[in-house]
Amino acid sequence: MADTQPSPAGPDSSSRGAAALTLGFGTAVAMWVVGFVARIPPAALPGSALLALMLLVLLAGGARAGRLPGGGAGLGALTGLVAGAINLLLLGSLLNSSADSASPQAWIWAPGWLVAAAGLGAVGGAIGRGFRSPPDSPDWTSELAKVASLATLVLVAVGGAVTSHEAGLAVVDWPNSYGYNMFLFPISRMVGGVFYEHSHRLFGSLIGLITLVLTIRVFATERRGWVKTFAVGLLLLVIGQGILGGLRVTGHFTLSDSAEVTRPNLGLALLHGVTGQIFLAGIVAMAAVTSRTWKAGPLQAGRSAERSAPFVLVAFLLVQLILGVRLRHLGEGLWAHLMFSIAVVMMGMAAALRTAALFGTVPVLRTTSRALFVLIATQFSLGIAALIAVNHTPEAPPGTWEVVAATAHQTTGALLLAAAVLLAVWHRRVAAVSTGTAPL
Repeated sequence: MADTQPSPAGPDSSSRGAAALTLGFGTAVAMWVVGFVARIPPAALPGSALLALMLLVLLAGGARAGRLPGGGAGLGALTGLVAGAINLLLLGSLLNSSADSASPQAWIWAPGWLVAAAGLGAVGGAIGRGFRSPPDSPDWTSELAKVASLATLVLVAVGGAVTSHEAGLAVVDWPNSYGYNMFLFPISRMVGGVFYEHSHRLFGSLIGLITLVLTIRVFATERRGWVKTFAVGLLLLVIGQGILGGLRVTGHFTLSDSAEVTRPNLGLALLHGVTGQIFLAGIVAMAAVTSRTWKAGPLQAGRSAERSAPFVLVAFLLVQLILGVRLRHLGEGLWAHLMFSIAVVMMGMAAALRTAALFGTVPVLRTTSRALFVLIATQFSLGIAALIAVNHTPEAPPGTWEVVAATAHQTTGALLLAAAVLLAVWHRRVAAVSTGTAPL
């Protein structure tokens, strides 16, 4: 069941709540990304400049809410309040006084921050009200899935930076961080490899929260049983992914940070690298199947033989992903990874060109096939760049050029898998139209 359509007078309370929730999460994700980029060593911005940037993002989130039909200061305030509440996950790291508890000042700062976030969102909403968007009604479940997709892509990139910087064990315990509650770990101690590893943990927590809220949203709005099952599967996958990441560090469930107790597990690191990209592809697919385009139909029908290439490409990319993770973590299988990349490129180009030729009049398939084509070319080029960078900087620690090339290659690979899954999903939708069994 889709969101209730807004009346000319404005959206109902359910739609307003869904809009504020989605835009609030989107604003929070943008704030976290700005905060991460601004703190990347060695050119970290001063605290005052970083705060100004974060507040500007919060203002922009309120303005985006204000542009919606029926928006304005009220919806902007709700958006700011949601974003502010999510950012409480970081407030403890700024105010903590011990490993066990936040500073007593937190009980003053927390409600004060929420009021300030809502107020700034309201100002943004009032500004945005003068720049109204077209009177449409997005499916907020799909929009929330899109926010989750973008946040997960950032998580994959940060995880890639962890591996590229060889910082996977920079924080030696889990779920704590050097004895601190993860959400109370002082920002001042996030330096060197700890910055990348702890940031990865924080982003992982954010993705888990978004996925939980998305699952609840799906159960509240969807009639399709298979979509609900899919949502539960994604939630279980992200929970499992978090546990895998933690056990990669400790080897078993323990709060100890002693090397005599922890047993880092490289095998779990390999599995963690594979399942992370699979989750990204899955959350992208969720955004597609909950979209208005998916539900509206009909799309152009096609023959079964025309739909096999995207699924074969997904299988090829999964094999290549496993080979790439093995190479990244173990330094083994370079030639297998290189040789199989040729097959991936050929299969990817065939799938993209075939789709564009047969379904060029279907906007979503045309756009996805073009994106796939560009990603394949980009990924192949980045692979060559990463190979050159690694061979030119074999010493430790990794150089900047090596880190950038390797991380970009991994992140683009994740995008490529997501695009291939998206293409396969939309081909499946086309198949349902042609057989009269469209899963609406």
